[in-house]
Amino acid sequence: MFKSVQIENFGIFDHLNWQEHGQINVLIGETDTGKTYLLKLLYCLAKSLEDYSKRQQSDRPSWQEVLAEKLFWVYQPDDRKLGALVKKGEKRLNVEAKIFETRLSFSLNQDATRKISQVVDIHLPPQEMNVLFIPPEEILTAMDAIAATRDQLKIFGFDDTYQDLIHALRVPLSQQDLPKSLQSILQDLETLVNGEISREDHKFILRRGEETFAMSQTAEGIKKLGIFTTLIQNRTLKQQTILILDEPEVNLHRQALRAFTKLLFNLAQADIQIYLATHSYVVVKQLEILARKHQYSIPICSLTKGARNQQIISQFGDLQAGMPDNPIIDASIDLYEEEVRLELES
Repeated sequence: MFKSVQIENFGIFDHLNWQEHGQINVLIGETDTGKTYLLKLLYCLAKSLEDYSKRQQSDRPSWQEVLAEKLFWVYQPDDRKLGALVKKGEKRLNVEAKIFETRLSFSLNQDATRKISQVVDIHLPPQEMNVLFIPPEEILTAMDAIAATRDQLKIFGFDDTYQDLIHALRVPLSQQDLPKSLQSILQDLETLVNGEISREDHKFILRRGEETFAMSQTAEGIKKLGIFTTLIQNRTLKQQTILILDEPEVNLHRQALRAFTKLLFNLAQADIQIYLATHSYVVVKQLEILARKHQYSIPICSLTKGARNQQIISQFGDLQAGMPDNPIIDASIDLYEEEVRLELES
């Protein structure tokens, strides 16, 4: 699990120092404040450590080799050089993080190609690493097309967060019993789906009673929830997983979104660390209510644009103490207050 992250001159960030991490961690901010960029960095760090650990029994690459490849295929820089990740106008980026008790650190110069020249020696974490990234879009319908783009053509387009998720979704279902906490969450998810997502003849289908529906006939929100039911059923989403979600609200109506946010809270209780970036007031408000109700810490990182939009300012808080100041939150409150005024005037 992540314990700290520090970055300097990475992408659009001058500096970010995130020291307080919890089981659920929230990123909010307007468009183009670096939320997805930061989530992808967390993914690259954790996934490279996971792959590095697994490959010690085979080809035994260095961590910097694994990390460089993951950064390349996740960020897919325009000039195909990792140096493009350095903030424009700067010569070098630096990243430090702590996952479990393993300290990670690397630097990149602006002229770097596909190699990382400077890293700090690392030790394998005592726990088995497992990390998943869920993008805003559902991918059950387009899995084969996405996989072909990468496996056969090896071209830019769909980044490694999609490719890695497809590999996870293709893992056969396990016959082992689920832990009770995840079994309960799976049942709640299937209630939201109003059916069961399964695979037949290498295709995902929705089964409702005696009827079956192809993914092309299924609502986008159902497909998205189906990703989670599949990952729990095949034991890919399990205890001590780092689960990263980008805009989980996409394609979910408000009632389903509130229920799904509660399920995410329950996943955190099942020893899964969650990072989510959102534009949704509903998601943040529901998490704030849960944090206050259960006296539970939910760290939140609020990103805003500085003067002339040339600097990203990061502020940190905890939803247990209430909603933070942020243009996303302010816009939702203004909209609600405008609606109240209209009701009073009518």
